[in-house]
Amino acid sequence: MYYTKLMKNIRTDKDMTQKEMANILNTKRTTYSGWENGIDSIPLLKLNEFCNYFNLSLDYICGLSKTKNTKIIKKEIDKINVGNRLKEIRLANNDTQEYIATIIGTIQTNYSKYERGETLILTSYIIEFAKHYNISIDWLCGKTKDSEIK
Repeated sequence: MYYTKLMKNIRTDKDMTQKEMANILNTKRTTYSGWENGIDSIPLLKLNEFCNYFNLSLDYICGLSKTKNTKIIKKEIDKINVGNRLKEIRLANNDTQEYIATIIGTIQTNYSKYERGETLILTSYIIEFAKHYNISIDWLCGKTKDSEIK
C-alpha cells in the first residue's frame, strides 16, 4: 500500500508521533500504527481526514499523482455521491458491476452496495477503480471538480 510509506514520512517530517496523529484522527495509536505499517487498510474516511489535516490530495497519498495539493472544493466525503460517481464511470465505459468487482478484488453484491451508497467503498478498492479508469480519487470523492488526475 503506497500510502503507508507516505503517511509515515509526512508525519515524521512534521515531528509528530503516532499517538499525536492517532488523536487527530480520533483513533487509538495501535490502530493508527496498523495503518501506517500496512498491517491494516485505513478506511477512506480516515485517509481523507489525514489528507485534510496536511492539505494533501487523495490522489497524491494513494500514489496516483505527483501533485500534493489540488483545489479542494469539499473536504467531506459523501458515500451516496461516491456511489453515483462510481456508477457514472462504470456505465460510461459499458462495464458490468460483476466485471468491476473482479477488477477491484471484491464480489458483485459488495460493489453494488458501493454504487447505491449503502456502504463507502474501501480504500484499496477505490484505488484500483481509479487506476483502472485513470480517474481522480479526489473527483470520485467529490473533493474536486476535475476528474482528470493531475
